[in-house]
Amino acid sequence: MAKDLDLAWELLAAQPTHPQVAELALRVLAAQPERNSALMALGNHRHACGELDEARRLFLQVAGRRDGWFTMAARSLRRLETTANNHDEALRWARTVVAEEQEEWDDRMQLGHAQARAGEHEAGWRHLDEAVALCSRTAPDDLSEALRKRAEYLLGSFAPPERFAPAAEEAIRANAADSWVAVLLGFAYMAQYRFEDAEQLGLRQLREDPTDDVAQSLVEGARAMLRIVEKARDEDITLEDIQGTGAVEMAWRQIRDEQIGVDLPSALAALDGVLPDGLRATLRPGAEDLAGQKVGSMAAKHLVARHDGQEAGTGAAWGTDEPFRLLSAAEILAMDAEIEADPAAHPGWPENEVWEQVMTDDAGAYLVAVAFGTLVKRRPGQPDEPVAASVADWIWDRVAAFGGSDPRPAPRKPE
Repeated sequence: MAKDLDLAWELLAAQPTHPQVAELALRVLAAQPERNSALMALGNHRHACGELDEARRLFLQVAGRRDGWFTMAARSLRRLETTANNHDEALRWARTVVAEEQEEWDDRMQLGHAQARAGEHEAGWRHLDEAVALCSRTAPDDLSEALRKRAEYLLGSFAPPERFAPAAEEAIRANAADSWVAVLLGFAYMAQYRFEDAEQLGLRQLREDPTDDVAQSLVEGARAMLRIVEKARDEDITLEDIQGTGAVEMAWRQIRDEQIGVDLPSALAALDGVLPDGLRATLRPGAEDLAGQKVGSMAAKHLVARHDGQEAGTGAAWGTDEPFRLLSAAEILAMDAEIEADPAAHPGWPENEVWEQVMTDDAGAYLVAVAFGTLVKRRPGQPDEPVAASVADWIWDRVAAFGGSDPRPAPRKPE
């Protein structure tokens, strides 16, 4: 039995989804059902295979015995609930682990991560800082890893650029070769309007790796903003005017959301996995070729590439309070041309603002992405009404409503 169990753990470390892990662990459990190490090996295998319910059952079985394996089982449950985006359960198990083990910096780090993801942002971010301090005292050789994890978890919990940037700078000082953190730091500089710092950091990354497309985008974006700022001085445009467009902040959120998998393409992919049949039947296939067609610049192009609109009058299939449906590329382009041809006849669509229409209720109202990416409801003769923080957020809300997993951190809770 011991040989089988040792082999199961060795194989788990090398190939966690290998079917022989389960065969070996089950062989041990058939002879010794109380063997926690076999239950844990099998649970880790089930988790790696995506069988979260079965993995949870096995870990809870071990935890329920409250013996020497309890802390390991609690850590596994914390990891599993984090994977499943069950924020409150992940936080409960993170607190349980820290109550059992006070001196492990990574447990403290995971607690901060779980708190921030569950909406306790400030408390969670303080625990991340405490974890770094604990690591520096108790495991200084791990400090580079702790600093990188703090930056990663700040990003994943939507910490603002002014919070993320100093943490990323510390991580880079500890490991200058960490290109992932460096490029994200550059975009954080952009969001703070530190365009020259962003440009220099991007150029440094390109010297290390000339093929880094994200670093190239960073340099191009920083230089474009520097040109805009210079031109603005000549045209008596203030920095506040530039800030009012929200373009820089949107660039930061876009790169952040892409890195943690909560951007609009990710949301649309998740939506396709949970679409009710009735709604799916109303959606048109994605537009095959948008080359040369200016279908929006923020969200519309992603929407029409996945679903080129929706049959008129079918907005109620989304199950929301108002029956808005997706617009097609042709509808968006035709509407843009109409507004451009006669701006005076369309006073609700000002030329000097950022907007792109993405949905309509077929009765004169539209859902529109505006400055900073905010999604608003626009009706003739009435002020815009906020609907969601972004189009991606609106889609993620639908994913959650249809029973899908929502990877976004919970909204901020009062301290």
